[in-house]
Amino acid sequence: MAPNQKNTKLNKLLLGWKDGVVYTSPWLTESGYTPDMLFGYKESNWVKSIGRGAYVKAQDNPLWEGAVNALQEQLNYSIHIGGQTALELQGVRHNVSLDLNQCHLYTPSKRKLPTWFTSYKWDVDVKLHVSTLFGKKNLGLKSLDSRNRISILVAEPERAILELLSHVNSKARFLNAWHLIEGMMTLRSNLVQNLLMDCKSVKVKRLFLFMAMSHALPWYEKLEISELDLGSGKRTIVKNGKLNTTFNITVPEELVDESWK
Repeated sequence: MAPNQKNTKLNKLLLGWKDGVVYTSPWLTESGYTPDMLFGYKESNWVKSIGRGAYVKAQDNPLWEGAVNALQEQLNYSIHIGGQTALELQGVRHNVSLDLNQCHLYTPSKRKLPTWFTSYKWDVDVKLHVSTLFGKKNLGLKSLDSRNRISILVAEPERAILELLSHVNSKARFLNAWHLIEGMMTLRSNLVQNLLMDCKSVKVKRLFLFMAMSHALPWYEKLEISELDLGSGKRTIVKNGKLNTTFNITVPEELVDESWK
């Protein structure tokens, strides 16, 4: 390749490279950038490696959003940002802090994440959840522009709150979810219905309905609860709790007293 052609190819790469985004070897190879070319770019200090098979611009620091974007769009991982992180990114929080300290990733697959992703020190603590909570893997997901207008796939609030509820196993986590859902006044009842019908966890469905009914959220009355499979028998959500007989779950005693005796 002639020198000016090399420069043109390098310029094209750098001009389209958003700050914070990680580019992976498979994507670069598919786009016509050979290992020899990448070695030359590194030697000339145009790009730098952050681990085997992953690159950023030489003067750039990768963002966790840029790494997740690479997993989703370049490596085609079935993975998304969900739970607490998805809610916080979309403004659903019950404290004043705007800083994220954790990134909750959800995937239905046990496929290992690349070493460059798991070993890099991001500015958030990455938590990976292998979850089969839903049968339809793309239900309730959307693309969201994050820092530097980096596109990432996230759970919409209707799905994210159900994902968060799947981790409730203590009073502290229960109360965190309780306060979050209290302010979720504008959830779309049709999407909530579809997600509840697709959700495989009886515990999550009962807990979600208990909280929605307790807070008298406006969309709750539009749900067709009779169409949902809520299983049978009791479910223990928190230890030493009190049984709510409407949904047969044990919850903190003070919350049962506030809603129904």
